[in-house]
Amino acid sequence: MRERGLPSLNQARAERRRALVLGKVSIRAMPPHFWLWALVGMAAFGVIYWRVAEGKLEGRKSAVMAKQRAVSVALGPKIQPFREQVEGWARELAADGVADFVAPGNGLKDLREAPGVYLRLRRDNAKSPKQLRKAAQSSLLDGFTSCLFVSQTALQTQGAACRVTSECQPGQLCNEWNVCAAPPRPYNMRLAFRALRVLSTEWSDELNAAESELAVNGYDRDLDSVAKHDVPIAVEIMNKAKFVTLVIDEDPPGGLPQQPPDAGETAEQVLQRTPHFARIGIWDIATKAPLLRLRAEASAEFVALGSHAPTSAEAQAAQARQANSCALALAVREKISRAPESSPPAQPAAP
Repeated sequence: MRERGLPSLNQARAERRRALVLGKVSIRAMPPHFWLWALVGMAAFGVIYWRVAEGKLEGRKSAVMAKQRAVSVALGPKIQPFREQVEGWARELAADGVADFVAPGNGLKDLREAPGVYLRLRRDNAKSPKQLRKAAQSSLLDGFTSCLFVSQTALQTQGAACRVTSECQPGQLCNEWNVCAAPPRPYNMRLAFRALRVLSTEWSDELNAAESELAVNGYDRDLDSVAKHDVPIAVEIMNKAKFVTLVIDEDPPGGLPQQPPDAGETAEQVLQRTPHFARIGIWDIATKAPLLRLRAEASAEFVALGSHAPTSAEAQAAQARQANSCALALAVREKISRAPESSPPAQPAAP
């Protein structure tokens, strides 16, 4: 039978009937060049978006770097010379051939109660400024400070949790326990080293390596917190401090005891609970004169009384660290108590 009408119209009618019956609509295939241009357009949009986002990220990094340079110029001279002085004393104390010494007179009579600064390091970490600055961020107030100094502040482990000092109340620091508390006595130099890290090249390198604006904003907040809170408090404390006390721990002759990978102790903690020798140095900040140098053994035994003896390995290790560190402090107190009250008067020259 001869088909009536135009073939194309008849085909369109048949397709519509089929779509109505089957509930489907036939879509003609798009020409290949359409998909090619669509792909090119999407790629071009992606490149442009990446360039814009990358430029915005680099601009944000540059702004934070400019702020870091301004902070370094404004606050660096107020605290960096003191840090460098402490680093020099630490390297001096860690050097070979340092003899025991205690200054005559009453220079140390106020040591236990006077404001001061404290830092404790392994001897192996005091060989270069870079090693020292990294290791200083692990220094803690410990059994040595508890047995040597009289603290007038509350427990440093009690307070609101924090990550940066800007989260704390005015006059408080986010301390080494990540707790808001009044500045400790003695002041842990670790806090100053941690604050000054934002002025270091390592911090700048980390900022430059940041891959998102969110990460850069985190570095910016860190810088603001240090500039507005940590450094001013550190400067105020150091201006009031009278003494710098350093402890340099020597590794035992056989090295540190081997620990399983999941022991959870740092090398410093293992060393402090192991009998070993340590060097203690005390300097007068005003005169920069050494007042005491001592090499003593950090070795003691903790004896529990009653039914409260520790059973966990973690508690036993902590008590061993406290006992050894306290033994060092008692050696310092004994050395000070035996110091001559004053230098003997000069004898007249023989005629």
